[in-house]
Amino acid sequence: MNDLPAILDAITHDRESEALWRAYAPWLSDNGRDDEAAAIRAFWPAVADTIAMGTPLAEVMEQVRANAARLGRMGRESEEQC
Repeated sequence: MNDLPAILDAITHDRESEALWRAYAPWLSDNGRDDEAAAIRAFWPAVADTIAMGTPLAEVMEQVRANAARLGRMGRESEEQC
């Protein structure tokens, strides 16, 4: 079952919900996008700040995608240290 449309719809309606973004991260992992998932989990405060500044949702998601390889690696290293 593809839950992505429902997750993205929920995020669209409540962009600042950490719980929704954290629900999106496992979907990303389950669909081979581990770097993006790790970036969201580890760098949620930065994602939240970007959202709070009024950055359009599509741009926020593109920033996560564009920086996923670097941030995902750093996020996983951070998670392993915890």
